[in-house]
Amino acid sequence: MNAIKSRCVRFMLVGLLLASCSGEQEHRYWHSGSERPYKIKGVRYYPQTNYQYSAVGYSSWYGYDCHGKPTATGRIFNKNKLTAAHRTLPLPSIVIVENLSNGRKVKLLVNDRGPFACTDKRIIDVSQRAAELLGFRKKGHTKVHL
Repeated sequence: MNAIKSRCVRFMLVGLLLASCSGEQEHRYWHSGSERPYKIKGVRYYPQTNYQYSAVGYSSWYGYDCHGKPTATGRIFNKNKLTAAHRTLPLPSIVIVENLSNGRKVKLLVNDRGPFACTDKRIIDVSQRAAELLGFRKKGHTKVHL
């Protein structure tokens, strides 16, 4: 039993040592793993918890290209599940997405990061199944409220 504890302690110490050797100073200010700042295509994002979060913008959907691949949380993406990707909400989070053109709503698990295409307009990417339930899969995108 002591050998197992000893290995665990060594593993944790190595992890802490590697984390302290990082070149980016802002790592010291991370609040949790889901709120860790990250950079995509030269843009830095700062996830944060906000229980009053509300936004209006566009949603697109993803399915075929990502099906079976890992999400930012490590879960395997399934285009038939009710999931979504958001740039700054903590992972995982639950959101209610409303299609403003038809009033349909769906509750989704946010377990991935994105969207990174057309970021000035798109606020969330939803799974193919979510897009079907929200009524915009064939159109490809729609205006939504989170």
